[in-house]
Amino acid sequence: MTIMKKFIKPVLIGVTGILIGVFSTIFWIKQQPQTPINFSITTKNVLPKIVNYSSNKLPQIRMSQVSAIQKFKSLYSNAEIKSITLALKNDTYVYTIVGFDSIKDCTIQLDATNNKIMGQSTQLLDYDYNKEEALNLKKTISRQEANAVALRELRGATPILWELTDEDGKAIWKINLIYNNQKRELKIDALNKNII
Repeated sequence: MTIMKKFIKPVLIGVTGILIGVFSTIFWIKQQPQTPINFSITTKNVLPKIVNYSSNKLPQIRMSQVSAIQKFKSLYSNAEIKSITLALKNDTYVYTIVGFDSIKDCTIQLDATNNKIMGQSTQLLDYDYNKEEALNLKKTISRQEANAVALRELRGATPILWELTDEDGKAIWKINLIYNNQKRELKIDALNKNII
């Protein structure tokens, strides 16, 4: 009987300690403020302006694609990149980089004229992500290379938008240009530079 008491007493003390720990943890977790599942941070301080598409009146692009990707990676180091867009918005060129990791979608907007972050957002994934939709930037041509291909095809055109995305497992540059006062879109294979 004394052996059983010696055995039961430490077991009961151990079980009691574990239960106190579990209930304390549950109580502590319930007291913590809820963290948001989705959040966005956006700042805008630009006013809409009429944009002239003459190439000598467009804002200068001072941020390279490489620098934009580095800023994205500094915020989302584990994220894969799904698309890169450089577009004219309110008389300013803006990079929009969209990516994802195993738990969230990530987006960042960068002012390409002054290298500043204009906005960013993160949203938890509610689906299974597929790594195949990530761009392999080591194999794709740069925006500058795609731009040169487009200008060889449409001499004298003014490019106003560049977008690198994955279409059906293929990396594609879409470039919008003004050519003879009309908007045109060229698609370029981002691996072999062929116009599609």
